[in-house]
Amino acid sequence: MTTTGSTDWVSGERVFAPPNGTLDPEWLVPAVLEALPTARPDEARDALRRAWTEHRTGVAATSDAAVDRAARTVVTAAVRQFRA
Repeated sequence: MTTTGSTDWVSGERVFAPPNGTLDPEWLVPAVLEALPTARPDEARDALRRAWTEHRTGVAATSDAAVDRAARTVVTAAVRQFRA
């Protein structure tokens, strides 16, 4: 398998979901867009990266923007579901 980073998987696996124990913020963009239809994909992606970093480091959220709140909700659900 060719890999370009620590979150790359075989394309077929990525279609369904990241493997348990991992989290791919890119895969969660549609969930943020569904929760907040006014968000742009790049905003959702950036907010997900912030939310994931906040989760991993334990640093309290610094933004109360709607897209950041949506991303935190999505990341929290994904962490539970994928045990990341």
